[in-house]
Amino acid sequence: MDHAEKVAQRLFESVIPGGRMSYRASQSKGEYDFDLHYADGRVSAVEVTSSVDQALRETHAAIIDKDKGGSSIPSRLCKNSWYIHLLPDTRINPLRKNADRYLAAIENAGIEKFWGPTDDRPSVESIYRDLGVMSGSVAPWMKPGNILMSLPGSGGAVGVSTVFEAAEREAFQADNRRKLGAAGVSERHLAVYVYITTLAWVPLSDFEPMSVIPNLPPEITDIWIFSESSKNSEYVLWRASSTVPWTKRKLVLEI
Repeated sequence: MDHAEKVAQRLFESVIPGGRMSYRASQSKGEYDFDLHYADGRVSAVEVTSSVDQALRETHAAIIDKDKGGSSIPSRLCKNSWYIHLLPDTRINPLRKNADRYLAAIENAGIEKFWGPTDDRPSVESIYRDLGVMSGSVAPWMKPGNILMSLPGSGGAVGVSTVFEAAEREAFQADNRRKLGAAGVSERHLAVYVYITTLAWVPLSDFEPMSVIPNLPPEITDIWIFSESSKNSEYVLWRASSTVPWTKRKLVLEI
């Protein structure tokens, strides 16, 4: 099982009294992930999927890659250390090779802080256009010789509707509909794990859902959307069905 499936298993078994999630190890024909066994003998189908900005996830992985130095880039040309903020799709390998040279040019122009999208100074335009550095500032709290990369996030407005949209987007994915539609049981759950890099994570964790019925395709009767909260070992869950409006719970789980 992957991380999302392990979390889903613990959530279902914690929320449903007497519930037991049986992982379907053989899925050679694209079957759903779990049989959910109720205490009264009923069995439901559960498919686990993820809501993720794949490009952003890959950017994060490239930044924290310990084999390549992690989030710090050593510098030789810069007089100062820098803290830089990147675009979500920044290519990290070219950045590691060239950031020192581009930031040294910015220093030589007497610049200590910049915002790439609106800055028309040539050295700033170059680092924004060529390397995907959105902003940066001199970092006097670090020893000279370091360029620290922040982890970029998704941009855009967020709210309760962001969570609803993430859940319903996965519900209408053809693959999820096909798997649950072929389950042959009356109750069919889709569980959507939200990565912290996506827009939906903040409202999922911090906001309260409106008491509305989700828009679900006929193949799916119940929808769960969940993730880690900002607290250690705490998970947040929004849950609804084709007849029951959204509710929210937070649970402490050991995964």
